[in-house]
Amino acid sequence: MGFGKAFGFSLLAYIGLNFLFIIISYTVSGDLNNLFSNITSDPLILLLILFGPIVYFPGEVFQLIVMQIEFGFTADLLILYIGYIISPFVASLVAGRMGENKGGSFGGWFLTSIASAVAMAVFGFISVPSASTTTLILVLINGIVNGIFYGCFALLFTKTEYY
Repeated sequence: MGFGKAFGFSLLAYIGLNFLFIIISYTVSGDLNNLFSNITSDPLILLLILFGPIVYFPGEVFQLIVMQIEFGFTADLLILYIGYIISPFVASLVAGRMGENKGGSFGGWFLTSIASAVAMAVFGFISVPSASTTTLILVLINGIVNGIFYGCFALLFTKTEYY
C-alpha cells in the first residue's frame, strides 16, 4: 500500500508543481495567452507542460541556472529552470513521506519518473513521427537518471517506524 501511495502522491505533486511553475513563468514573461492558445490548438502540449522537466539531467538544469545568472538572466527562464529542480525534488520528498518503507518510497518516485519519461517519449513519437529511436532511448535514460538521483532524497525522507 505504501508503494501505491508514494507513486500516486508523488505523481500528483510532480504534475501540479510543473503546471504551477509553467504558469508562473509564462505570466512573468507576458505570454500566458500564447500558452493557452497553443494548448487549444495542440492539446499534446499538455504532456510537455506536465512532464517536461524529466528530459533534463539534474546537472544540466543546474548548469542552465548558473548560465542564466552569469550571462544576464530573464526572470521567466530562471523561474522555469528553478521549477525544473523544485518539482522533482518536492515530488520525491512527498514519495519519501508517503511510502511506508524505503522500497515503497524509492519505488514510488522511480515509477513516477519512468512514467513521466514514457509520457514524454510517447509525446515525441506522436508529435514528431520521424524521431529517432536514439532520441526516445535518451528520454528514457533521463527518466532513469532522474529517478535514481531524486530517489535518493525519497530514501532520506522515508519515515520508518520501528516497533
